[in-house]
Order: sequence, then C-alpha cells, then structure tokens
Amino acid sequence: MITFLSASSDRKPALKIALIYLVFSGAWILFSDRILVMLVSDPLWVNRLQTLKGWAFVIATSVLMFLLLQREFRKLMTVRKQLKQSEATYRMVVDSSPDLLYRTDLEGRIIFVSPSVETLSGFTVEEAVGMKMAEDVYLVPEERVSFLELLRKNGHVKNFEARLKRKDGSVWWAATNAQFFRDEKGEIVGVEGITRDVTGKKDAEQALEASEQQLRAILEANPDPMVMYDLNGHPLFLNPAFTQVFGWEFDELRGRTIPFVPEDQAELSAEKIREIFKTGEPLSFETRRKTKDHRTLDIILSAAVVKDNTDTIYGMVVNLTDISERKILEAQYEQAQKMEALGTLAGGIAHDFNNYLSGIFGFMELARKHNRQEKVDLYLTKALESSDRARSLTHQLLTFSKGGSPVREIAPLDPFLKETALFALSGSKVSCEFDIPKDLWCCNYDRNQISQVIDNIVINAQHAMPDGGAVTLSAKNEVISRETGENILDPGPYVCISVADTGTGIAPKYLDRIFDPFFSTKQTGSGLGLATSYSIVKRHGGKIQVASSLGKGTCVDIYLPATGQVMAHPETPDPVDYRGTGDILIMDDEPVIREMLGQMLKDLGFSVQAAAQGDELLSMFEQMTHQGKPPAAVILDLTVPGGMGGRETVARIRDMDKNVPVFVASGYSEDTAVASPETFGFTDSIEKPFLMDTLAGMLKTHLG
Repeated sequence: MITFLSASSDRKPALKIALIYLVFSGAWILFSDRILVMLVSDPLWVNRLQTLKGWAFVIATSVLMFLLLQREFRKLMTVRKQLKQSEATYRMVVDSSPDLLYRTDLEGRIIFVSPSVETLSGFTVEEAVGMKMAEDVYLVPEERVSFLELLRKNGHVKNFEARLKRKDGSVWWAATNAQFFRDEKGEIVGVEGITRDVTGKKDAEQALEASEQQLRAILEANPDPMVMYDLNGHPLFLNPAFTQVFGWEFDELRGRTIPFVPEDQAELSAEKIREIFKTGEPLSFETRRKTKDHRTLDIILSAAVVKDNTDTIYGMVVNLTDISERKILEAQYEQAQKMEALGTLAGGIAHDFNNYLSGIFGFMELARKHNRQEKVDLYLTKALESSDRARSLTHQLLTFSKGGSPVREIAPLDPFLKETALFALSGSKVSCEFDIPKDLWCCNYDRNQISQVIDNIVINAQHAMPDGGAVTLSAKNEVISRETGENILDPGPYVCISVADTGTGIAPKYLDRIFDPFFSTKQTGSGLGLATSYSIVKRHGGKIQVASSLGKGTCVDIYLPATGQVMAHPETPDPVDYRGTGDILIMDDEPVIREMLGQMLKDLGFSVQAAAQGDELLSMFEQMTHQGKPPAAVILDLTVPGGMGGRETVARIRDMDKNVPVFVASGYSEDTAVASPETFGFTDSIEKPFLMDTLAGMLKTHLG
C-alpha cells in the first residue's frame, strides 16, 4: 500500500488492473472450491466441475481484463488527445507569439527558442539554438551577470531590461520574465523565460528624458524665475533664477506653499489660479511678490497648465518677470516728463521775468545815475543789490530749465563761497562756519552755476539738521596726480570745497543712488538738487563725492579745476568813463528792454534805432548801409518768440558786413552763444540784466 501510494502517476493504471485481478483471482480460488465441495461429493464430478471451473476462470478473467484494459485505453486515448490538443495550442501560442520564448541550460546555451526569434533578432531558430547568452546575445555581458544574480536571489526575474544584439549588428532593448526549470527529480537544469521587445518604449523614454533635459536646461537658463506647481500649489521645480531673485532653495519649499504672495495680492492670485485650471488657457497679469528678505517686487506673472499623456492637468508652470526696475524707470520717465514740462514752464517764466528784471535793473541804474539826492541814491543802491540776488535766482531757474555750457571766468572763490552759503541759510536755525585759506587758488568757473551747486548742498545740510546746528564750509588747494586721480580727474591743480554737517546722515544703501535724477530720501523735493549739482560740476571738469554716516552727518567734497595761482580780491571797480558816438541798432521783443537799453545808450552818447525782431532790424541795417551811414554797432536779443532771433540775424548781417561789431544780449547765460559768442559770429556778449557800467565797458573795449 505504501509502495502504491508513492508510485508515480504513470504507474497507477497498471497497479489498478493488477490489484483488481489479484482480488478477483484470490476470491475465485478461495470461494469456488468451498462452494463446489458443498454442492458435489462425487470425486469424478468434482474433477469434471473443476475443469469447467478453470475454463470459466479463464473466460471470466479474460473478459474482466478486456473490460479493464479497454477502459484504461479509452482514458489513455482521451489523455493523449487532450495532450495533443494542448501541445497544438502551445505550439500555436509559441509560433504566433510576438514575444520570444526560450530555454537555456545551466551554461547559458540556448536549447529552445520560439520562431519569433527571427523577427526580433534576425537569427533563425537553427542559428539561435546553441548560442551562448552572455557572449552571443547580450550586448553588455555585465547585464547578463546582473540578470543571473537576481534570478539566484529571487528564483525569478520580472521585467529585466537589457540590450541584446541582432544579427545585423544593431541593438534592441528586451524586457525578460524568467525562472529556473527543473527535471523529474526537481533539480535545476536551466532557465526558461519570455522576452519582449521594448525598444520603442526605451526610445520613447530616452526621447522623453532628452526632452526633459532640454526643458530643464531651458528653464535653468531662463533669466526669469520659474516655478512648476502640483495641483496642491506645492513647487515641483524651481530654476536657479528663482533662488537668485527670491532667495528660497527648493528644499526649503518642498511640500509647502511658497510664502511670497502679499496679502493684498492673495485674492487676485487665487482668482487667476481658478481661471487657468478652469479654462486650461495660458494667462498673464501684473502683480507683486515678496522675497525671502521681505522685499516686494513688481512682477509680470505668466502661467500655463501642465498635462500628462491623457490630457489630464496635473499642475502648472509659472514664469515671474521682475519689472521692478522697469516700474522705477517708468515712474522716473513720468517724473521726467513732468519735470520737462515744469522746466519749460520755469524757463519761460524765468526768461520773461529776466526781461522784466532787466528793465527794473536798468531803469534803477539810470535813476541812480541821474539822481542827486544822497538818501535816494542809498535806496536805489540797496534796491539794485536786492535785484542782483533776484537775478541769481532767475539764472538758477534758467540753468534748471536749459542746462548748457558754463560761462566761465577766472576768479577767486572767497568771498563768493561765504556769500552764497550765508544767503542759502538765511532765516534758518542753522549757522555756517568757514575755513577758507587766504592763499586759495582761483578757479575758472561759472559763478551762477557753482552758486546753484553750493545752494543745493547747503540746503540739503540744513534739512538734515531740522533742530538746528552748524554747517562747516572749508576749502583747500590740492594737486591731483595720475596715481591719485583714479581716472576720474585729469592730473593738475584743483580746489576742494567741503560742506560738512552733523545731521542725520545717509543710509549706506542709498549712497550709490544720491546722484540719480529724481531720487530723494526726503518726503518733499524733486530729487534734482544733487543730480543737477553733479552735472554742473562734471561740466566744469571736476567731480563731486559724498561720505556719510547714519546719525553722525554728511560731508560733500567738490573738486573744481584751479589755476594754481592766487588772485587778489578785486576791488569795487570805478565807474566806467565812456562816451561814444554814432548809431547803434538794437533788437529785442520786449518794449521795456528796448526803452531801457535805448536810454542807456543815449546817455553814453549814441543815437539809437530799435526793432522788435530780426527782419525789421535787417531792413534798418540794409537801409543805413546803402545810405553810407552804417551803424557803429548792433545789439541783438538771442530769442524772439515767433520771429527771427539773434543767431539767424547775425548770420545775415555777416553776409553783408564782416566787421561791424554785433553783440548778443540775453538772459540765457548758459546758452552756448552767450558762452562762446565768436563761434556764432557775435563780437561779444552781455548778460541780462546788466548795469550801465557793464554795457559801457563792453562798448569801450570794442568801439574805442
């Protein structure tokens, strides 16, 4: 019984038949003789019946064996038929499968392979059988080693990807599922598996990886900050520009929302996020974002959704363009336009006021010349002094509106510096202390423009000391060499003017911007003071620099080119004793100027003819020339609204007469025609408003 139970399944039918035969035979032998003895006692009949019993046993056992064998044969035929059908099915699967089925021995030789091997590798079945996997099939033998290690470790391998060789030398990617196969004794005798061609998948993966690398390279090279978000609003990727601009690293933000949306922008941002996920369309809008160090930037935010291969949205990518500088520039441009309009208005007002002031100035001068009362003369002199300060203010307005080249003259800086500083501080709680050596060199400078520079700096110092204090104005001679000039100043002699205060000082972060137009740390003001001062000093060939400490004060140093020589302070000039003769033509669009200038010239002994614009004066000039009585001189206003001005008029005069003295009289002292009159055909220039002695001196110089 133990032997039977332990027998293999292919011995069971034979054992079954033998067992049935044994039972039947034993029962027949055991019971047939006993029954025969009980029924018959005659030995002769017993012998006969035993013979019949033997034949009956033979016949019965033959029938029994026939029936048993027939039954087992039927079962065997059914099993064989099923096996044949199974083999046919298996063969059909093997032959028709696009995947490669194979079996190798323990040495890695192929002992079976499906016909698909020819389609996949180019080798026929006959060529493939006997090939060694490591040497003949795998492109990289180390991959075969890794495959076997996994197989030994786990007993099976799933989706092991490796590069295999084709017959033509090309390479294909294969994914293999494999296991050991065993013999009847359960011993491992080889490896069997199924291999699928995944070249297309690997190509797609590599293409996707290359595309992702290209995309990453583009994102990383983008100068604008970029963020890729998941559906929860958590960052999946940050480019380097994001970290550079906003300060956060990716590891700081992993799994959480970026805390850079200002409260006043939260609702707008949420609305735009809902819109983009609802429509799937890209959008762009202007907003603001905070940096890690709490600065707020103006931003153009551009966003687009990100979809997978099923067209399902799984996030969005956002580009953040920092437009803070552009916004500043736009504000500065808008301010510049306002200032340009203001400059134009200021220039027009200053020009008109300068003309009126010229009339006041001139007529007071005439009144003083003709006055014989001592007290009236004193009042007129004081009025002229006040008018002279008004003239300086007018020149500052004109400089602001027009700029232009300095009208320089070599002169000492003392007492000019003292007068300018004291006038700027008049009426304030701030005093001024001076340290100006007597041997200070003279400078070649425009008095009006440098006065404006000193005014701006001293007033800034005053504003820095709202509770009062003292400004120290000092000056010293200094020679700049090539070693100390720092390529900013040309080597040579300079005067360094220093204005120091003990005020609030300037924060270090603002020091690099204090000369920028429209930049100001004060609540009021245009931000033009230091910018204008910087421009004026630079046009003089000098430089201006600032040193400051918060809570300690500020010192502004101004370097002006010097002559290297000391000039005695000029004494008040004696009145010019001059009398002339002849006709002088004057042209000015303001009647009061024509009247005032005409009266001055008459007092100097000249006869005068006046015109309002160039065309009218040219007619007078031509007529006098044709009559043989050319004018002794011509005095022209530079600007005539709506008519021919001084430049065009003098050009026409020079076509007719190269030698006649032609003077330009203008309130635009910064105009190049006033600074360099000879360049434009003028003989000399005189600045409005002017004193009669100044006019007489110019005429004496050129008319004799």
